[in-house]
Amino acid sequence: MKFILGEIIMIETVTLKTKRLNIRPFTVKDAYAAAYNSRQPSIAEHMSDMVLADEKAGLEWINWIDSRANLQEPFQILAIETQDEKKCIGIIGVVPQPKIQGEVEILFSVADEFQGNGYATEAAAEMIKWFFSLKKDLYLCAIAKVNNAPSQKVVEKCGFSFIEEREILYDGKMTQFKYYKLS
Repeated sequence: MKFILGEIIMIETVTLKTKRLNIRPFTVKDAYAAAYNSRQPSIAEHMSDMVLADEKAGLEWINWIDSRANLQEPFQILAIETQDEKKCIGIIGVVPQPKIQGEVEILFSVADEFQGNGYATEAAAEMIKWFFSLKKDLYLCAIAKVNNAPSQKVVEKCGFSFIEEREILYDGKMTQFKYYKLS
């Protein structure tokens, strides 16, 4: 959904559920959590192009991702929410990634205090299952900075194969990434 001065515009989105998580569209209520989670030390280090300064920036980002939501492209970035506390703890998505010639990339992050509980792997596995139910003839890729062992572990647990290291322009400088594929 897109939020404009009290008006709600419906956008085509996805909602998924796992044993412990709700994977759902972001809402205006998630603006603070989106900004807060993006500034967590490990997220800010490994996804520095997605750091949101404050709640206002969080809302602008939510509106931007909602305006881009598209099942055909596909472009989906969703909130990861704990089922028990109903707390937004991260993001999961599949998007065409310009940094790698528009290939569809899976992306994810979980707030630092929730890392190490398997939430990223659980959310990624569900998003992968959804993606391949929609796009059987495609593949997904994943990129992770070479020093981001936790993300590498998640993509490997989800069945991605390491292909190569690549140097990619990221935040204005060439950065080493590990590149993975899953078909």
